[in-house]
Amino acid sequence: MSHVADIALKAKMSEATEQTTKSEKSNSGFLVGPVFDLLFVANLYWPLVLVADILGGETWHGGMLFWQVYFVTAPHRWITLLLVGLDRNKTRGREWNFIAVTGGIVLGCLALQVSSASLLCLGAIDYVWNAWHFASQHHGIYRIYERNNKKQSVRVGLLEKVLFRGFLLYVIARVAGVGWHVGDPTWLWHLKSLDFAVCIVPLALLFLHWRSRVSTQGGMGLVYYASVMALFVAMLGAAHFEKRQLVLQLALASAVYHSVEYFAIVTWASATDSNRQRSDKMGTMARNWTFFVLFFIFFLGVTNYALAYSYEKSWILLNLIVAFLHYAYDGMIWKSRRPRKVGGAA
Repeated sequence: MSHVADIALKAKMSEATEQTTKSEKSNSGFLVGPVFDLLFVANLYWPLVLVADILGGETWHGGMLFWQVYFVTAPHRWITLLLVGLDRNKTRGREWNFIAVTGGIVLGCLALQVSSASLLCLGAIDYVWNAWHFASQHHGIYRIYERNNKKQSVRVGLLEKVLFRGFLLYVIARVAGVGWHVGDPTWLWHLKSLDFAVCIVPLALLFLHWRSRVSTQGGMGLVYYASVMALFVAMLGAAHFEKRQLVLQLALASAVYHSVEYFAIVTWASATDSNRQRSDKMGTMARNWTFFVLFFIFFLGVTNYALAYSYEKSWILLNLIVAFLHYAYDGMIWKSRRPRKVGGAA
């Protein structure tokens, strides 16, 4: 009996310790920890990526673009397909929805490619959908950090969502048409003047952030917000002054930022205690998460480069299909998840 009592006592102590750790994470505002969150979610090193790109010249930019395309951007899209295929918790009860979405995207892309004999149409769709995906992901991560520190009415929350995503979408559209040389030059002057008005949005969001804050704990939301907005304000400035090379360099930094933070959020959501205890393939992955992610990135990078080198057009079409599936699946597996406390398990 005493042996059983000791086991029960140890179990309670372990549970209490775990709850204390989770509570400390929640109060600190970190998803995993300071180093992980600052480097892989808030990506505070992105200015160093930009400086290295600028100082390295055209050759350095080409090398960085190679690593970004094959070993950062491509793997972050493909891993979503793997999660959907292996994690039953994300798809249970909605299998036919995922099958319908997959079939619609694959058939739609093939039909457009065959009918037009060009990938330009699919490329345009990708840019627009990817813009929305960028805005949604950045705002979603900001909300993850802030949900325990803010108390908003529905109207204020909607206003914040519109302003946050709207600003990012405006910048991405602005980058796509650097200079906006269309029609009468007077229109160009009006459009450029709009850039200054739009810059008020980040300040308005800061005001909403301060007004609705209910806790002095957990400043990571503000750190993340400042990092994202600094990057996009820089992109808007480069587009406004028509610094095309700087726009390309900032776009590369933005792509790295987006992909790395996605891997970080997937890591936070997947490598939890509840997933490690599972006996399925997802559980095996979760128990060896660091090794798995590194192997996955390397394997996808090498495979994508080999395919692009030998079958460039087929590679572009395949990755456009994967990109569309990534955008669609993301809206299904993350938005539908029940809210979790910061630092807690699923």
